[in-house]
Amino acid sequence: MPAPDAKTLWIDPGSFGTTLLVLFVDTYGTAGFDWLPETRLAEIEADFNVALPQANFDRLETAIKIVTGEDFYKSLPDFINFCNVLCGDILEPNQWNPADAGEIAWGVTEALLLSPPEEDEPFTDEIRAYIGKALDAEGIMQPPDVLRIAMRDSDPVATVSTDFSDDPEMFNMVYQFEQGKTDDINDDVRQSLQALSAQLDKLPLRGGDTSQAVQRLLGAVT
Repeated sequence: MPAPDAKTLWIDPGSFGTTLLVLFVDTYGTAGFDWLPETRLAEIEADFNVALPQANFDRLETAIKIVTGEDFYKSLPDFINFCNVLCGDILEPNQWNPADAGEIAWGVTEALLLSPPEEDEPFTDEIRAYIGKALDAEGIMQPPDVLRIAMRDSDPVATVSTDFSDDPEMFNMVYQFEQGKTDDINDDVRQSLQALSAQLDKLPLRGGDTSQAVQRLLGAVT
């Protein structure tokens, strides 16, 4: 299969925020980060002769905000919005759209790839507590790998164990069912990492290649 051209990637609904960011920097340099959003949109549409889908533009803008600031790690509203957008939603800051555990897992994964924090624990307690509430709402006892940062009011495994202390068979059934949710999210994250790695590997760049980025992603996959 031939590598996609840049125009295709700009309009492809499957293009990741990271991919769009690499395309943008390859074309305009990091100086483009200082432009107004409407300027970025106009330049991309004129130079690549595309009508950039809103969801793709929002993913690009979110990726830029992640690499140029700390809002993803410090502001709960931004954290929720960014997770949603990185998973394909259109940014609607005036509407309440909670991010679920799967969206949070991918949002955190891609943000850590885009802008690895220097702090041991970059997320605020408010964000970590929100992650815990999202896990609780979905009945996830053991958090997916990337969401072990969650803060929770109690240990759900211990709670369920107590509830079914006189019925260990039922406890095992509940535990296995809930563990399946965790496994599904971990699998989704791995598949998305592999897809992103493949996308970057075929990226048509003007000023070099993405070998270092791909190697970094492959390291995260394996």
